[in-house]
Amino acid sequence: MQVVFRAYGPVRDVVGAKTVERELPPDATVEDLLAGLVEEHPDLANLLYADGDLGDAVSLTVDGVSVSRLDGLETTLSAGDEVRAAPPIHGGCGVDRAFPSD
Repeated sequence: MQVVFRAYGPVRDVVGAKTVERELPPDATVEDLLAGLVEEHPDLANLLYADGDLGDAVSLTVDGVSVSRLDGLETTLSAGDEVRAAPPIHGGCGVDRAFPSD
């Protein structure tokens, strides 16, 4: 089955491309996809993993849903899925507010 890996920020720098298409066996997981990419680009492991699990330096999604809300690295992929790896987005208004201490 064909899946698409989209890389942003430092992941793109390591992989050398924004879009990478991969042919994977049926029932392949996110971990299978990442293992193949790390084999080709060993420095990618430093961005993706911390203590043998996914780190927090990169946000991974499958078709727009965070893998942390799915089955993590064991998330099963389907033909046509898009896996994105990007730096996490932090929200906020950028203003520190001090509240009175009544």
